[in-house]
Amino acid sequence: MDSHNLTLVATYRRTIHASLERIWENVLDWEHLPWLHRKSFTAIHLLEQTSVGWRARVTLAPVEKKREAVIAIETDMPNLRYWSRTIEGQGAGNRVLTSLSPVSQHAITIVVEFYAPSLPSDKAQALGDAYMRLYKQLWDEDERMMQRRQALLDRGWQSRSIENFDMK
Repeated sequence: MDSHNLTLVATYRRTIHASLERIWENVLDWEHLPWLHRKSFTAIHLLEQTSVGWRARVTLAPVEKKREAVIAIETDMPNLRYWSRTIEGQGAGNRVLTSLSPVSQHAITIVVEFYAPSLPSDKAQALGDAYMRLYKQLWDEDERMMQRRQALLDRGWQSRSIENFDMK
């Protein structure tokens, strides 16, 4: 993905306490957006899915504002990064590059760079601030989900029937 003719409006850094495997599962799992991130997304309709990404039309919260966007996720797993592009609708032209750096088996440092078409500095700052708030919330929610999934996998939940499953 190319970021020419785009302005870097913010950079978010953080360590996620989850494995690289859980992060890639999360990135490729388009279905979780309106379920886990219901404060940000109210619906999603898959348009295309490949082995390295997906493209979908999302409805953004709140539903009363009737804002939609087509977003595309493209992974570059060998280089530990992925792009999120807004192709049309709300935020069209914006791109987000997330780079992953393993710290340990269950800790990954992420660097998220937010790019937008050229904007006046005050609008770039406001957009950058909005992205920072949004991505903190999204990663907080994703991190909790990935940790819970790992805990369940560590307990061998895949081999149990649903009737015998203990949520403790």
